Amino acid sequence: MSHIDRRTLLYTFGVASVTPLLGWPMTASGKVVVAKPEKNRFPFGSVQQARLSPCKLTSEDSAGALSIFELNVSPRTGTVRHLHHREDEWFYVLSGEFIFEAGQDRYNLPAGASIWLPRDIPHVFANLTGVIGKLIAICQPGGFEKFLDELGNTPAGQMNEARMKEVMARYGMEYLGPPLLGSWREH
Repeated sequence: MSHIDRRTLLYTFGVASVTPLLGWPMTASGKVVVAKPEKNRFPFGSVQQARLSPCKLTSEDSAGALSIFELNVSPRTGTVRHLHHREDEWFYVLSGEFIFEAGQDRYNLPAGASIWLPRDIPHVFANLTGVIGKLIAICQPGGFEKFLDELGNTPAGQMNEARMKEVMARYGMEYLGPPLLGSWREH
């Protein structure tokens, strides 16, 4: 299991601390939230989704400000090309090596690197290694766990491009194309 070093932890909290300055209406949740190793804070309806994207901080925990996930990305797989109209995203590579394409640019990110992806920029990422890669993902504002839950509750045999487009549209996203390598959801 990877451990986050002090600098990474402080950076993550720094990102989270600017949330109130970004103009989202919210009230403080007034509660301390702890996410233990291997635990989810969101009750995903699918065991596979809970394994792929354990939610460490829910939108409810943060009064809507953000959601945080630990993503476990199978070897040589990743997301479909897409864009968000609602969320900004920040990714930190805990282990593995990832390629991110954002707009027309390509970034190879080893463990310890991070990337900020503002909304309305087309993007896709993939784990380039032969082992499970891990990312920390922060989505602002919160609520992305509901999208992941709906995807996870779609039976594998029913997940296709049309279904992906339908679910993404419900959550303010657009499907723009296939993954760079294999599909993360199929592993």
